[in-house]
Parts: sequence; structure tokens; C-alpha cells
Amino acid sequence: MGFHKRYIDDQQVIDIYEESGVKGVREWYTKGVDALITSGELSQQAEEIIHSNEIVEEEKDDHLAMIFQIASLKRKAYEEEKTTTSS
Repeated sequence: MGFHKRYIDDQQVIDIYEESGVKGVREWYTKGVDALITSGELSQQAEEIIHSNEIVEEEKDDHLAMIFQIASLKRKAYEEEKTTTSS
């Protein structure tokens, strides 16, 4: 058995959320991993929420969904703006 590290960045979190929802992101952070290495504000926030003892489990999904939806919308707006300005 080895030690399983997982590198997670903000874009990866948004992609997983858009594909599999909050449940998919939570599984990516918790299943089959011994250590997480996050890169970015969103991925760090998600880790803090998922592993928090101060937030009840029922509320974690709500918090995660909110920050993921905002990040997803920001990315879409950025991509649209980038496409518009490059045309």
C-alpha cells in the first residue's frame, strides 16, 4: 500500500462540480486519498468546509454548492468576455 496524494486546483473543482455536483467534489476530496494539496482559493475553501467540525454535515453541501455555483458563473463570464474581446 502506498501513500496517495491528490493535487486539486480551482479549475478541477469547477469541472468536477459541473459534471458530478457537490457529491462528486466531496468524493474527490475524501475517497482514496491520504493527503490533499490544494492550489487556489476555491479548492482551499472547499477543503476547509468538507473537513470542518464546526459546520454540520447537512449545511456543508449548501455552502459548497453556493461557492461552486459562484465560481462556475465567474468562469463562464470570463470565458465569454475572453471570446468577445478576442473576436
